[in-house]
Amino acid sequence: MRYRDAGVDIARSDAIKDDILREIRSTWHAGVRPLPGGFAGVTRLPGGGPLLAATLDGVGTKLHLARAAGRLEDAAADLVYHGANDLLVHGARPLALLDYVAQARLDPDVVLAVVRGLARACREVGAALLGGETAEMPDTYLPGVVDVAGCLLGLLEEGALLDGGRVTAGDAVLGLEGTGLHTNGYSLARRVLATSGLALASPLPGGSGESVGDALLAPHRWYGRHANVLGSAAIHALAHVTGGGITGNLVRVLPAGLQARLNPDAWPRPPLFRWIAGAGAVPEADARTALNLGIGLVALVAPEAVSDVAGRLGREGLRSWRIGSIEPGSRAVRWEDEPPI
Repeated sequence: MRYRDAGVDIARSDAIKDDILREIRSTWHAGVRPLPGGFAGVTRLPGGGPLLAATLDGVGTKLHLARAAGRLEDAAADLVYHGANDLLVHGARPLALLDYVAQARLDPDVVLAVVRGLARACREVGAALLGGETAEMPDTYLPGVVDVAGCLLGLLEEGALLDGGRVTAGDAVLGLEGTGLHTNGYSLARRVLATSGLALASPLPGGSGESVGDALLAPHRWYGRHANVLGSAAIHALAHVTGGGITGNLVRVLPAGLQARLNPDAWPRPPLFRWIAGAGAVPEADARTALNLGIGLVALVAPEAVSDVAGRLGREGLRSWRIGSIEPGSRAVRWEDEPPI
């Protein structure tokens, strides 16, 4: 089963983004900080002061599983964690959230559960939930479906901006442990679940006793809890592993003339990902672009500081692995088990 068989064509999506880039850039004024492949947009505020960062995303089809399991509040919270990570990788701290909640016919209990989840996560990351839009659109959404999206705003000082410009050959690629799928790959995971004969309450094959539902609905890890380590001078760049997997997101912070070479055996692949790949006969190339494979954030670290950074993260309860290195070459991510181009 390939990701496009589940209705998601990453290559087509990337091509659309390339086509609209000219229109987007035509709106930029002198205050905008260009971030090729950036996880957030960054601009200077009129009159000076800190830079403003903004990122927008949606919870996606994780909401279908969350509603079936009665865990909409948790899935809505994931939107905030996702956005906060997108800000973090550029050195920004969360400031405020604007949300969007829509259904064909608004269900008060559903909307309240969503807002409770957003508010809980906003309190955790230190962002104000300023408001947003609640929409009822019967000709746009299917009955019983809820859509949740949000724009997270953040602030950072000019000198704190991480844009990949400090990355050099020899830097180590440090993979930080994730907690399940986070908020990506659910169209594929749901298709695998539907054809597997298992239910959300079924034990996860190869797991340690957790259910399939608990594994699939594990919260999106917020890495801001480790900002004291990730904000150190030894960190040259950060990449949030979302849609596109490690390959599609790590390349976004690589400067021209540098490539990342990754060892796929450098970290243990969690049981959830082994089950999805096995039960769905998912080709490895698709697994690497649709799923995070247990790595939720990637840090490019000065080689002499890897042990210190990994040790500090470990003492804070976050596992990490040295999964590769940065080398001269065309701007790309290469896996050691792939044939040379």
